[in-house]
Amino acid sequence: MVVFRVKIFGSYNLGVYLRAVGPYLLAPPNASQVIGEEVEEIGLRIVETSIYDSRMLGIFLTGNSRSLLVPPIVSEGEIRYLREKLNLEVHVLPSARLTALGNDIVVNDYGALVHPLFTDDEVDLISKFLGVKAIKGRIGGVPVVGSLVVVNNKGCLISPSADDAELRGASEILGVECLRGTVNDGVGYIRLGLVASDSGALVGYPTTPMEIENLAEALNIEP
Repeated sequence: MVVFRVKIFGSYNLGVYLRAVGPYLLAPPNASQVIGEEVEEIGLRIVETSIYDSRMLGIFLTGNSRSLLVPPIVSEGEIRYLREKLNLEVHVLPSARLTALGNDIVVNDYGALVHPLFTDDEVDLISKFLGVKAIKGRIGGVPVVGSLVVVNNKGCLISPSADDAELRGASEILGVECLRGTVNDGVGYIRLGLVASDSGALVGYPTTPMEIENLAEALNIEP
């Protein structure tokens, strides 16, 4: 149960490329050569793949221990591969406007906070596919809630831009306490520099010891 400072493909923006879903870390090809040992230490298994022939899995994917959500731009081959490799349901969310699901949905096994431009029918599908209640919301007035929050089933780290009402709302829908904090030495877009499981986390190299201590407290993992 540890926190590792890493980089991937020369970048500290781990959340662009990586997505933790259930017991898996979805990652681009060759990621295991760079961060394989650290991923095992935080209790995840790497599954290497692509989405829309892109390495930016963290932007396009989201999910919990029940289901993985993928955007409609995913190829049939990519969907087939994911369904073969993951012991999870894999659902295509047919949203015409919002395809960066990792930026637009925050979810754990208790609830989901989603971009306010999802239609009511899309929110109902998100709730059905993930098996949790989903509500629309913003963080710091910003609609891309998935960029500003990282949650596991034990806690939540949220951008300092969240006001008190947004913090309380996120805590209520996600079923865990949310604490404010930053990563990568002051960055408020939390998910850019942080990937977390229930057992540990990967953070960008610039993340300071104080930030690591804070995120470990927020997510209830050992630094």
